[in-house]
Amino acid sequence: MTMHLTRHLPAATALVALLAATPVLAHPHVFAEARLEIDTSADGRVTEFRNVWRFDEVFSSSVILDFDENANMVLEPAELAKIGDMVTQSLAEFDYYTTITVNGADREIVLPEAIKVDYQDGQLLMFFAVLPKTELQLDGRIAVGVFDPTMYAALDFINDEDMMVTGGGATQCTRQVVRPDPDEVIAQNQASLTEAFFETTTSNDLSKLLATRLELDCQ
Repeated sequence: MTMHLTRHLPAATALVALLAATPVLAHPHVFAEARLEIDTSADGRVTEFRNVWRFDEVFSSSVILDFDENANMVLEPAELAKIGDMVTQSLAEFDYYTTITVNGADREIVLPEAIKVDYQDGQLLMFFAVLPKTELQLDGRIAVGVFDPTMYAALDFINDEDMMVTGGGATQCTRQVVRPDPDEVIAQNQASLTEAFFETTTSNDLSKLLATRLELDCQ
């Protein structure tokens, strides 16, 4: 993410790093509990992918200090909207951290409106929906992952129920939440995991392999 901010550098830097192409780091620095709902229609189509991210309290506190322009320790609607606009513009480069494949082939998405931001109980929330760019039928194997390709932020789906299928077509597919084992992933890809692989920002292969995903098998 590219943001022209000079106030309260530490928090601004953290938000920039969260949403920017940064070198792959050894471990995440920002943590968020995530939820994904795949909404469907009765005629067997995916209508939208709904996301909610609740960030950790340490990161959230730094954001309120940085973006609280009137210093009243409250993120007011205009301040929240400013954050939302910045995030919306920046995450477009990363497809809003959302990866969708159908039978192994990537599918494109679009964002119909700005990402919304709120601050509740000491935590920053972001919520938004993305749509399939072209019609997406509930057919074959559909896999959906939500992850930061730079590995700076960890989006954690704590419970399997945090990745759900809703709507009229919800019963047309079987659902499985896949949580890859890091040791197995590294062992299976040892030949390609060179030092250059970890240092580059142009490859998100490892983060994609490690990401929790929801797989749908549709008939």
